[in-house]
Amino acid sequence: MKIIAKSLALVVLPLFTAGAWADVTQDCILEGTVDKRKAEQTGRDVYVAFHSAKEASRDANCNIGRRNRVEFKQSKDSGIEDAPHGATVKYRYTEENNDKGQWKLLDVSKW
Repeated sequence: MKIIAKSLALVVLPLFTAGAWADVTQDCILEGTVDKRKAEQTGRDVYVAFHSAKEASRDANCNIGRRNRVEFKQSKDSGIEDAPHGATVKYRYTEENNDKGQWKLLDVSKW
């Protein structure tokens, strides 16, 4: 019985430890501008036109272009709903295991 338990531990343990580290497939810092006119045209509360993307860390990819689109989902309590037209925003976008990405607001510069 001890041999079976040890063998099972050798098979199951790597499964648990492998799940502890997620494969980060995207990790980007994106900067954009709040566009109230475009928001009105598209029927959204807020519209951000992103104009730059860079890697958030050295060991992470940031492949955001025409082929690798990310969908910006702004929640109602994100902190930019009252940002004026032309305000600059900075977000960190992280995607793990090619799954749905997470957005985190880093800065809003109201000019």
